[in-house]
Amino acid sequence: MEKLKYILRGFIVTLLMVSCGDSFFEQYPSNSITEGNHYKTDDDFNQGVRSCYAALKSMLSFHQSELAYRGDECILESMAVSTQDRYNIDHFVDLPGNTILVNIWNSWYNGIYRCNDVLDHMEGKEIANYSRYRGELLFLRSWWYFNLYRTFGVVPITQTVVTPEQSKRIPRCTEEEMYNLLFSDLSESAKFLPERRDAEVARVSKTAAYALLAKVCLTFQKHTEAKEVMEEIFKDQNYGLMGTTAEAFDIGNKMNKEIIFATYYNKSTDNGHGVWYSVPSTVESDIRNPTPEFKAIYTPDDNRYPLISTYTEIGPNVYVMNKWYDTYDATYSTLVGNDFPHLRYTDVVLMYAEAMNELDDLDTALEYLNKTRTRAGLVEITKTEVSGKNEFREVLAEERAKELALEGHRWFDLVRLGLAVDFFRGMGYTLDAHNLIFPIPQSQIEIVNDKSILWQNPGY
Repeated sequence: MEKLKYILRGFIVTLLMVSCGDSFFEQYPSNSITEGNHYKTDDDFNQGVRSCYAALKSMLSFHQSELAYRGDECILESMAVSTQDRYNIDHFVDLPGNTILVNIWNSWYNGIYRCNDVLDHMEGKEIANYSRYRGELLFLRSWWYFNLYRTFGVVPITQTVVTPEQSKRIPRCTEEEMYNLLFSDLSESAKFLPERRDAEVARVSKTAAYALLAKVCLTFQKHTEAKEVMEEIFKDQNYGLMGTTAEAFDIGNKMNKEIIFATYYNKSTDNGHGVWYSVPSTVESDIRNPTPEFKAIYTPDDNRYPLISTYTEIGPNVYVMNKWYDTYDATYSTLVGNDFPHLRYTDVVLMYAEAMNELDDLDTALEYLNKTRTRAGLVEITKTEVSGKNEFREVLAEERAKELALEGHRWFDLVRLGLAVDFFRGMGYTLDAHNLIFPIPQSQIEIVNDKSILWQNPGY
């Protein structure tokens, strides 16, 4: 076990941060066997794909907490040396040396490297599960490229493993190149992935590829394409809304029909994690995150409110938010096993409402918006209350905030809907359009040392 942990720690190397004496072809997924005897059997490739899933856990905190600070769900009111980088993200004073941003660049490019490495070795091989593995790898690579794009803007892209010297000559792509890559890879992924999740419930299915593609299309303002993709999802009877949002997070029913794509944990096999959003006391004045201002968007009759406002004790002075409630494992007594959902069916429902509003079909947009509202115990919103496209965007943004709280969506939602700058200025922050993406890590710019290939984002 110690040897494996050492190998995994040593493997976290990125596309653009390997020294000139190293080669990407000398690195392998987590079992790290020599090139001469690796990737021969179907099981070898299966383990390679598994290593790509394992990479999802690296820098999960960015989705699970840092984006909550970037949005309005959480706030860091004061700064210490250990929290300066998070404070800067929270208060829109990002610096190119921010270690959180450096780490996510490294982590996500490492995930891309792993996918490219397995895909390269699959080429020309007769593999029993070739199509499925390729579908999974294209999905996972798209996940990391999409998140790099949403975080940093256009970035260098490659579909194969490259040497360190080659990587320094790959320029930041264009918007069109990024969209075309994501659309092509996810469309192909959907063709290869199975209709249903099998016994390994964390592995993605066709619907996951369509759901991520829909979000890509919305992000690039391709609303007709997003609508068509989501209508394919609605044909799949394997997924749907649970009776309540709380049921979707029931630890006794993990990977239920509402969960489309999630990072999976199993606390009973030493593959759990520490508690998320715990507090040492349930005195209301001591609980600052989520902030009182964010909680105020809920009405008392919204059955989703207790998920983020109510805490249960699971250990001495350890109280866990209902949304992320789990008990400690009997053997691994510091671990819990909540999965972290990245794509839920309710997200797709609300994305469909977004697409239909942008396509000037307010009736259908309200129909889908109201699916989550009525499930939450709220009355439907009518056209008399939301009369136009811009007003619907604001209502939709708030509904998504309440439904998807602390799931890594809020900041990206406000950016995609064109609301972020005005919204945060209204909260007293100083920002403009350049803050909609983060600075490229300065260490990467210095490694490439050619601003025509890798340049800093404007304003940083």
